[in-house]
Amino acid sequence: MRHPYNFFHGLRRSARRVALWDLSGPDAKRRMLSWLDETIQEWHFAEMQSYGVEVLRVPCGYWNWMVPEQGPEVSGVYATNAIRERLRNLHRIARPAEYQEYFDRIFHFAEKYGIQVLLDLHAVPGSQNGEIHSGVCIESGEENVSFFQNEANLKMAVQAVREMARYARSKSNLFGVQVISEPHLHSDEGHEFLRQYYHEAILAAREFLDASVPIMLFEWTYEMHRWDGRSFPEQTYGRVFWDTHLYHFPDKGKTWTSQNNGLEQAKESYAWDLQQLRHFARQETVLVGEFSMAGPCLNQQETQQFAQWLVEQFDFACAGSLMWSFDNRLIAWSMQRQVKDWGFNWKRLFDNEATRCGGAVGFQAAAFGTWLSATEKGAVEADALESNWWEEWVPYNYRVQGKAKVALRSAAHGTWLSVTKEGEVTQSDHRSAWEEFSVLFHTEQEGQQCISLQSFHGSWLSVRRFRPSDRLLLQAAYSIHDAEVATAWLVS
Repeated sequence: MRHPYNFFHGLRRSARRVALWDLSGPDAKRRMLSWLDETIQEWHFAEMQSYGVEVLRVPCGYWNWMVPEQGPEVSGVYATNAIRERLRNLHRIARPAEYQEYFDRIFHFAEKYGIQVLLDLHAVPGSQNGEIHSGVCIESGEENVSFFQNEANLKMAVQAVREMARYARSKSNLFGVQVISEPHLHSDEGHEFLRQYYHEAILAAREFLDASVPIMLFEWTYEMHRWDGRSFPEQTYGRVFWDTHLYHFPDKGKTWTSQNNGLEQAKESYAWDLQQLRHFARQETVLVGEFSMAGPCLNQQETQQFAQWLVEQFDFACAGSLMWSFDNRLIAWSMQRQVKDWGFNWKRLFDNEATRCGGAVGFQAAAFGTWLSATEKGAVEADALESNWWEEWVPYNYRVQGKAKVALRSAAHGTWLSVTKEGEVTQSDHRSAWEEFSVLFHTEQEGQQCISLQSFHGSWLSVRRFRPSDRLLLQAAYSIHDAEVATAWLVS
C-alpha cells in the first residue's frame, strides 16, 4: 500500500462522497485489516514524539466494540431498506475481537514513546450527523440526515462506551474516553437527548474507569450556553472534560492570502469562538479536539505564525488542543506533511517561554477600592465597583536578561495589559516589551498582597482623581512618590 494511503480507492460510492458503509463483500475484511497494518507502525509514534505530541486521539466506530443484533434503528421517510443494509455493512467488515489487536498495538507503541491515548467514539449507531466521519453519508438534497436520536440507538452507543471502558481500564497510558464527536442535534429536544446520553454514557464508563480518568463530551462553541457548568458534577460523575472543534474558511469567492492581509483575517475569524471558549472554560475543562491549517493560503512564514498563534490562543482559552490529523494526503490537515513539506517545527510551536502562574487574579486599587478592568472595546479602566470576568487577569512569569517579569492577560478577551511610552494604558493583541512589568512588593494590607507594577518604560501603573466628582483616571505615572497618584494594587 503506497503512501499517502487511499483506503477508498476503487470503491463504488452510494452518495456524493464515499464512506465506510460502502465497503462490503468478501474483500472488505482484507482491505480494512491491511490498511490498519500499514497505518499503525512504531515509527509513526516515534515521529509523533519528535513533534512534541503528548496525547493521541484515536477515532473509532461503535462496530469496533459491539455488534447490535438488528443493526441501528432508523425511521422516517429516509429510512429505506438500502440505508438499513448499508448501515449493517459497518458490522460485517470485521468482528470486535479482530480489531482489538490494533488497539493493543496503538496503546503499546504510544506508551513506549510517552504518549497518552484518548479513545474517541467517533461514530455512534445511526450516525450523529450523517457525515462520512461517522462511517456513512446520508443525504437529503444538500442536507445530511442522521438517525442517532432514538432510545434504541442511545442504548447501543452506551454499550459501546461500556466496552471501550472495559477494554481500556488496564491501560496505563489511557488519557480518557470520548463518547461522541460532532453531533448535529441543535434543537432543544436534541440537546435533552444528548444530556440523557451523556448521563448514561458517563455512568457506563465509570463501571470500569476510576473517577480520575476523564470522560469527554462534545459541544460546539455556539451551543456552549446550553450547559451551566453544573450539569455533570465531579462528585457524581468523576472528571468530565469537553471537546470542541474549530475550523474557519473564507466566504465563498473570497481568499485569505499574504497579499490581502489574510493572516489577520484568519485570526479575526476565530475571535468569537475563542471568547465563547474562554467563557465556558471558566467552569469546565475544555479541549479543542480538532483544528487544522486549512482555510488561509499564506506564505510559509505567515502559515507558521498562524499555527503558533492558534496553539497559543487555544492554550490560553482552554486546556489545550489536538491537530487533525497526524497523517493526511492534504498538507493543511497533516502534521507529518507540514513538518516535511512546510518546514514546521511543531515541538517549538508547542513551547512557550512564558510560564502561566496559576489562575486568574484581580487587581484592586488600594486607595479607591475599584478594580482594573479590560473593556470589550479594547480600553482599560480602573473604576469597576465589583470584580467580574472583565476584571480577571491571568499572570505570566518569565525572565528578560535574567530579571523576573510579569505580563497580565485579560481572561475575558485574551489581550495583554500594555503601557505606551506616553503613559496610556491599553490592551494589546501581542506580547512585547510594552507588555512587561516589574513587581514591587509592599507590606500586606489586611492579609492581601499589595504591589506596584512598573512598565518597560519605567512608569508605574496608577490611578488618580483630580476632583471628588471626577471619574477615576488610569494612567502610567513616572514617580511612585507622586502624592496625586495611587500606585498600590491589592491582588486577589
